[in-house]
Amino acid sequence: MTRRLLMLLIAGIYCLSMQGCKSGKISNQYVDNNDAGQDAGQQDAYSDAGDGLPDQASDPGQDASDPGSDGADQAQGFTCANPDPNWLLCEDFEQGNGNFDSWLAGSDFISGVGDDDRERVTLSLEQVHSGSWAIYMPAAASSGYRGGSLDWRACVGEQRSNCDMHSYERLHFRAWIRFAADHRYVHHFLNIGGSQPDDYWYHGTAGCLPNGVTSMGTTVDFSEDTHESHFYSYWPEMSCDTRCERYMDVEQVCQDCEDKGFPTCTEQNQCCWGNHFSADQPVYFPVGEWFCFEMMMQVNDIGQQNGVMAYWLNGELAHRVDENSPIPIWWRTSPTLTLNRVRLQHYITTEDAEGFSNRVWFDDVVVSTEYIGCE
Repeated sequence: MTRRLLMLLIAGIYCLSMQGCKSGKISNQYVDNNDAGQDAGQQDAYSDAGDGLPDQASDPGQDASDPGSDGADQAQGFTCANPDPNWLLCEDFEQGNGNFDSWLAGSDFISGVGDDDRERVTLSLEQVHSGSWAIYMPAAASSGYRGGSLDWRACVGEQRSNCDMHSYERLHFRAWIRFAADHRYVHHFLNIGGSQPDDYWYHGTAGCLPNGVTSMGTTVDFSEDTHESHFYSYWPEMSCDTRCERYMDVEQVCQDCEDKGFPTCTEQNQCCWGNHFSADQPVYFPVGEWFCFEMMMQVNDIGQQNGVMAYWLNGELAHRVDENSPIPIWWRTSPTLTLNRVRLQHYITTEDAEGFSNRVWFDDVVVSTEYIGCE
């Protein structure tokens, strides 16, 4: 048994208040939820962790509002000072002249995990994609090698905690990313999600089967060391672990899910952790260099299995799951459950990190209702 496996099993109980604990993959479409070895270890308040669509920006003549279109013309010549009208957030991290508190106070990011600790989330000019500043998550030893996050909500009116939120049926989320050359691991990475527009705080639902009404979301994660990417997703027909008594108090899992109104143990005791969706051909994130990453999530029509999630690497489609995939996705049964938040996160706990600083930089972040691109 590896040290990480032992630590994660010991820490497993923390997953009950979270929305994302990893499981092992048995195929290129979904996880084997009988693998307990990666399902636990989350300690921070990542309760809402847990995406139409151009293929490689090659035909700008197509209609960008069509989910099957390319939308390349949406990405040309726009900046935070001159944003595309479809952009909901544009953040280049230049405001505040390097003072994190001043920057956050003026930013449309509302909160995050570790944003009160400069050894977890800070501004840096060591590595930038453009301008003078980028967000840096150093996972410093002095802070237990932990990662952090910055969260955005689609607030009605002023950006603030506990706001009512706008509702979107599709969101795109782009970031320029640079992993340190020696980067190894992340527990959870970038996320798009949604809840009812008057429900600002996403219910922690790790271990619980989604009900199609309360919340939904998907995360792009990657494998340790190789950085092979995949979706990590919850949805009402996901695969769940029916043997989790090996590492969890299943009765407690079931009771917690019932208390939150989720149907996890209606037919049998079980634990539900996000399922993996990998591309047919492996897609690896580079390390030691800047790259452009964009992900997207689109809700399903009520009663149809036509939800979509996709992501692009340096402007080229890397992976897409839709109604024509072997396992089609439907996220919701309620028409008022829509998309309204993103999480710029590099989530890792002290137990995950094993005494190593997994460092990452982010720059030039955009959230939009349409394809963004890399320009």
